[in-house]
Amino acid sequence: MKMDRRKFLVTGVLASAGLNSVPTTAQETNQKPTTAEKATPGEVVRKRGREDLDLVFAFVGAGHNNLPRVKELLAQDPHFVLAAWDWGGGDWETALGGASHTGHPEIAKYLLSQGARMDSFCAAMLGQRDVITAMLAAEPLVATTKGPHGYTLLYHAAISGDVAIAESLKPHLPKDANDYNQALSAAARDGRLAMTSWLLKNGVTNPNLPDVFKKTPLAIALAKGFNDVAEELRRHGARENG
Repeated sequence: MKMDRRKFLVTGVLASAGLNSVPTTAQETNQKPTTAEKATPGEVVRKRGREDLDLVFAFVGAGHNNLPRVKELLAQDPHFVLAAWDWGGGDWETALGGASHTGHPEIAKYLLSQGARMDSFCAAMLGQRDVITAMLAAEPLVATTKGPHGYTLLYHAAISGDVAIAESLKPHLPKDANDYNQALSAAARDGRLAMTSWLLKNGVTNPNLPDVFKKTPLAIALAKGFNDVAEELRRHGARENG
């Protein structure tokens, strides 16, 4: 059966995010109101209409891996830089969030330059130690707050490969937290040998936990050609198949 263009776009972005349910249209998950409501005392008035939901969806999707498309859509409407998509179940994501968990610093930096709101996940992915240190000092629960699709702060730190950030998070994580297992896939994906070693020595309980694409950290490292990371994983019992 032929798949229309919108459903093809939706399916591709969902797959990249590791999600399973596929809405047919943007409106299935984000209903657009047709009329403005008058406010009663104490209520907030919506001052302007919502952005086009299909374009918001496309923009957040582009944030995962497509800088030219990000620039194209922002030129069309600069407000998209703050737009968020609701995947359901409280899973909200911005283009900056997509760039952060997929490890695209060039997209993240461009979005920040256009007014995107910095958060802990982006800061960890970019290796901004001072930002993470300050946020942990202000509120330690930042360490265990989940980002889009349930990706942890340690996962984002693993993308940067900054072991100092990981060390600052460790005192705030529960013993044997699954954060370490999840972060191992990120370290393997981006060839972060020092981070891989740190995770294996400091909290990984399952070196064969598959990612959302059902690939183990060792399979990921081998596919990317990171043989040094693969050897380190093997020394700790990693397998290609979980």
